[in-house]
Amino acid sequence: MEARNQKDFVWRGNEISRLNDEVDELKEKLEAAEQANKLAQEATEKLVQERNALAAENAGLKELIEQHANSVAVCPNCSHEEPSETDDIVALYRSMETPATDVFLAEVRAKAHKEGAYFVANRMLAAWDAGFIDDTAKNAADIARMILTSTEFMADAPEGDFDRSFADGVIEDIAAQLRKGVQS
Repeated sequence: MEARNQKDFVWRGNEISRLNDEVDELKEKLEAAEQANKLAQEATEKLVQERNALAAENAGLKELIEQHANSVAVCPNCSHEEPSETDDIVALYRSMETPATDVFLAEVRAKAHKEGAYFVANRMLAAWDAGFIDDTAKNAADIARMILTSTEFMADAPEGDFDRSFADGVIEDIAAQLRKGVQS
């Protein structure tokens, strides 16, 4: 019986040793995978930074061309002024397509629009909380929810919806109505 216990003990010792070797091998593989993942993340971050920089430069160049197009060129021979919009550089630029830049800038604008809505909701609720807006809690919450849910419709909204002219017009109309009410 003692020999059997001794064999069992030796077998278990060998099995533990084998499992320890497997664990060590798995640890090495895990460390290698973690290192590879870290390198991949760093490479991805670098590519994103490079893409952002290229898109920003491209957008800046586009803006320079538009500024140039809105300027005037003077002929060195006769001093006649001509709008720069008609020159070859502007024509070439306007014929170029930049789909990658356009997609990137659309993503940037979409993110900015959403962050703007969050900012507006936060400021409105802070003003209500501080007592600057005299309305019920329900109405304040409803308005904040409406502002926050507007982000769901921003992707399909026309560019004009992000212009403040409509809001300015409504505010002017309200001010005119209030002035009429005071004069009555």
